[in-house]
Amino acid sequence: AWATERDSTRAQALYRADWARFAAQVGTRVLPRLDAEGAGIRYRIPPPGLKREADGVHANSLLPGFTLRYTSDGSEPATASAAVAGPITAQGTIRVAAFARDGRAGRSSSIDPTNR
Repeated sequence: AWATERDSTRAQALYRADWARFAAQVGTRVLPRLDAEGAGIRYRIPPPGLKREADGVHANSLLPGFTLRYTSDGSEPATASAAVAGPITAQGTIRVAAFARDGRAGRSSSIDPTNR
């Protein structure tokens, strides 16, 4: 519907809604099925987005269904690293990676919350 909508504001809203539905399907249904079937398909796990805010570092993922894990000493996150559960308030270089259900990690992102 967004491709044929004449009102650009409405078309953008329809596009965002369709993208959200698509991303939700990929992240919660398609990729977990690939992991469960063990077909050896090594899809790309998108790196997390990081943003410094007054209450800490916020992290998000392009697709749902991944667990975000972080370290605050600049080292690469591992499956045993702390899971992101809200703003990260730890000091030091924050490094965050997304983990698939099978424990495979994507490329990490980093930010130094003290360096503006």
